[in-house]
Amino acid sequence: MNQLYFILIFLLLSLVAVDQILGQDSEEAVDAVESLTAETCSRKRSGCCSQFFMGDSPNLVKCMSIHSSKMPDADSEDFGKLFKFMSCFVECVYKKSKFIGKGDTLNMKMVQLEAENLYAERPKEKEYFLKSYEKCRQKTQPQFNLLKSTPGVKSLLNNACRPYFMLLHMCVMDYHHKNECPYFRWESSSKGDDRSSCNKARAKCYEIDGLPVPENEFSE
Repeated sequence: MNQLYFILIFLLLSLVAVDQILGQDSEEAVDAVESLTAETCSRKRSGCCSQFFMGDSPNLVKCMSIHSSKMPDADSEDFGKLFKFMSCFVECVYKKSKFIGKGDTLNMKMVQLEAENLYAERPKEKEYFLKSYEKCRQKTQPQFNLLKSTPGVKSLLNNACRPYFMLLHMCVMDYHHKNECPYFRWESSSKGDDRSSCNKARAKCYEIDGLPVPENEFSE
């Protein structure tokens, strides 16, 4: 099958799995928390950039509550059911956020409004959020057009809820893996010391920027 199909399925499975199976960060020297600067806070930190970024919208929790009963079992091999669940979940989030424009288009005015509401006091995060959506909007449309013409995938798309927006959201989730990974995306996929180290480093960078750590940060 098309390589894009395998990537798509991998991301779907990773998104709903309790313990995500992700590629490990490359082995690099890590600055001590006390040695962090504004410059190093803007770059990838080894061990802290492998997690997917689900998002900060309160609509994520609302829509998960609505759709959780339809979530396939973690070991389910029914890709069609998984695909439909994820696409409907993302469609719910985007509808509530009013991100869906005419047809398969993203309403960037509403993305801008959400960025201003979520990150009013955190300009770097606001800029990064908007940039990720703009870049992913440009990238996702040709990928979606390719998938629509790929045998074996077309039937999945036909049974899904606005699959374009699911692909778009997964691009946003994955954006910091392929681009810069600033401190507000630092999170370890491990438990224990690694997680604590990423949390402490992220908190230090908020301090360097003169900002309080967001209330929802570091929840287990």
